[in-house]
Amino acid sequence: MGILKSVGDFFGFQLPPELRPEQEDEIVEKIARTISKYGMEYPAILLGSAYVPMATIVTDTTLLPMAPLLEAVGIPGFKYTIFFEKKDNVKRLLERIEELLRLREAGVKA
Repeated sequence: MGILKSVGDFFGFQLPPELRPEQEDEIVEKIARTISKYGMEYPAILLGSAYVPMATIVTDTTLLPMAPLLEAVGIPGFKYTIFFEKKDNVKRLLERIEELLRLREAGVKA
């Protein structure tokens, strides 16, 4: 959160505080269901597994610069930046995607 705060202070805007656990759960569920809806579980797991070790660096160099543009089109970019900056959130997201994949392969409607 250090770089996010520095950027916010430099440009003079207020970043949202840390996400509440229920907000994180909501984001995990929304992203996992969208990925599952389009059958993109395997690519998401592959890319997500590579992303976890470098979550903070990748978030600060790719998602943070795009966050103002995302906000301009109505997507909560700073909220997603805060979410993806935590490695635990990315791991939880991958676990939920894997769970939805197992359910889909078992023929269970989630």
